[in-house]
Amino acid sequence: MSRRRKILIVAGIVLGVTIPIPVIRHYQLRFAVANYVAELKAKGEPMDLAQVIPSPVPPEQNGAPFITNAFANLKPESIATSNSPPAMRLAAPGKAIIGWQQQNIIDFDATNSWEALGQELVAAKNDLDSFQKLTNHPILDFHVDYQKGFDLLLPYLAPLKRSAQWLSASALFNLHQENPKNACADVRAMLALVKGETDDRTTISQLVRIAIASMSANVTWEILQAPNVSDDDLAQLQKVWQSLDFTHSLEQSFIYERAEHLPEYEQIRKSSDRFNKLWGYFYTSDTPLDESFFPTKQRSVSLRKWDALRWNWFWSYQDEVRSLQSYGVLIDATRMVETNKSFNSVASFITTGLKPFQDSSEGLRNFSTFALDSSLRKAARIKTAQNIVITAIALKRYELRHHQLPATLDQLTPDLLQTVPIDCMDGEPLRYRPNADGTFLLYSVGGNGVDDGGDPSLEKGITSFYFYWQNDHALDWVWPQPATEEEIQAYYKKLSSQKN
Repeated sequence: MSRRRKILIVAGIVLGVTIPIPVIRHYQLRFAVANYVAELKAKGEPMDLAQVIPSPVPPEQNGAPFITNAFANLKPESIATSNSPPAMRLAAPGKAIIGWQQQNIIDFDATNSWEALGQELVAAKNDLDSFQKLTNHPILDFHVDYQKGFDLLLPYLAPLKRSAQWLSASALFNLHQENPKNACADVRAMLALVKGETDDRTTISQLVRIAIASMSANVTWEILQAPNVSDDDLAQLQKVWQSLDFTHSLEQSFIYERAEHLPEYEQIRKSSDRFNKLWGYFYTSDTPLDESFFPTKQRSVSLRKWDALRWNWFWSYQDEVRSLQSYGVLIDATRMVETNKSFNSVASFITTGLKPFQDSSEGLRNFSTFALDSSLRKAARIKTAQNIVITAIALKRYELRHHQLPATLDQLTPDLLQTVPIDCMDGEPLRYRPNADGTFLLYSVGGNGVDDGGDPSLEKGITSFYFYWQNDHALDWVWPQPATEEEIQAYYKKLSSQKN
């Protein structure tokens, strides 16, 4: 037998052995996905889109039609959105500037007058008043077609957030005009946007809700600094804050997106155009994603088709089951937070559970798990803020009634609070103590889960000019007290130096 013939025989044997391996592996992974989905269904987990899409909203409850014109008319080119009066801006850790007391509206890039803002608000009055109708029409149904999967468009989210900015500016203006009643109405309208979107099934919608709620918390702080705010107005505001849900709503969005991935993956496998549309982020130089996570690739059309073929045959089912499992980790973690009332107690569960899905060096295949962890962390943060805000409102109402602060939070129950609110970071009651100067200390242990005695400072080695009270690096999340005049002047002096 010739040498050439021997080589051909060996090559044929090698090919005969190696070619079936990826084929077998392909079908193994395909069956693994089917088996995993079957296991989830057996446990009672909804995996069909029809099970996870919210029910239609009765027209008499839908507030969306009442604010459609406002969405179109409240433009982004305004003081209210580009240089809105700052709410609860921190001049130093634990010390915030009362925005409505300042002579002008000063930001890093611009200075505007209250009079100019007032003119904008007068022109927008009818549009802003439309949000008050959400009291009687509490659900916002924008008729989202959840069957569209990755093609789903949410054009209302940007106007929703912009409207909240206008309402925030209106609230600060009303406080500047010594009208806390209207300011409270503005914040209730902001929170109506948050509550109206409770059943939206996308994670990005839930993150917008969280962002608006965070803005509302800052404006609520400003209201609590008003000397002429009434107990009745505060009671109404407290009631709305208490009605909000965040963690369960986020859980429902995770459940929807997990179920939505099943038909979406099937469509991607069947269509190279679908593959290119989804993964096009990785083939452009102007990708909107963080290149440290998703490095861009300059690929020809033929190579893109090769990528689609490789992904379809070798990786698609593996990526699908990874995606389903990562959503499962977040869904279980969200349920644990709801049960245990403590985010930090499940943080290690999240880290351990998601680690296998975050280790891939191939950004294309890691896309489906991006930002899921941070979504739950943001939900826990805003839930903590919600409880602190509710407690701060109750403290103000107690002070209005008794002309002094309570010695403990237990004195707020049962007249002003049913129970003492929980610090969602560790599951313990919020920390509180009155100070000798008539102020108080109210705080959460924050992201590190350690009670640092109400220290709002940043961790050692971390510095920042713009400081947020729930900063990830703050030792404790302290509800601020008003900054002194000296602290305010020092802040503006430093701001001026930053501009120069």
